Amino acid sequence: MKDENIKLLIKNEYENGAGVTELSKKYKVSANTINSWKKRKKWRKKVAPKGNAPNSKKCTKNKTGANDKETQIKSDILNNVPKEKILQKFSVTERTYYNKVKSVREIQIEKSQSILTKIADENYNDLKEQLLELENEKRKLKEKFLEIGLEDDETLKRINTRLKVLKEFEKEIYKGGQIVGSYRQAELEEQLVNNELSRNALEIQKERLEIEKAKIKNNDDKDSEKEREMIELLKNITEKVEKDE
Repeated sequence: MKDENIKLLIKNEYENGAGVTELSKKYKVSANTINSWKKRKKWRKKVAPKGNAPNSKKCTKNKTGANDKETQIKSDILNNVPKEKILQKFSVTERTYYNKVKSVREIQIEKSQSILTKIADENYNDLKEQLLELENEKRKLKEKFLEIGLEDDETLKRINTRLKVLKEFEKEIYKGGQIVGSYRQAELEEQLVNNELSRNALEIQKERLEIEKAKIKNNDDKDSEKEREMIELLKNITEKVEKDE
């Protein structure tokens, strides 16, 4: 397994309560190396460390075996081993496999977000100043745009072109700094509203469907009752005819 993949798994287990010594033995990585990663990357435990409650040797063995199996599955997923091969190798269900995939992807996403945030913090530590400078420059251009006459077509084009360039710079800064601009925020809010409306519409459709189902069932019940009445009537007529004969 690649060193980076091992580090991801160790980080995930450490943050979820595993101890350095335990992880060192499990992954055959020195405790000093793990402590170095922990300190440099500022790993923090999300749950309390595992307790030392007495357990039987059998339980300990089973638990260790389960952990090893989970580690191996995650390792294979990280190394892009085909799904069918993993299912066959570890005798697990597809549901279990996809749960492990989700866990691994969450670790990878968390790491990616952490790296992106670090890059943004390092390269955009003057984010506020950059955006303020751009805003001031745009304001000046807008004021100039309003001052000149409409017949000065060439100057108007130059101002408009510069405004477009400044807006592109602004977008790049927003993107690099991992912040949501005002326009994007409006779009996201609109999406949330639309999603809520869609959910409400879906609920209404479900209610209507249930009503229609109830009507159909009611009609079926009525048809069944009429059918029983006809059968009973025919039966009575047949009995009467046979009696008359």
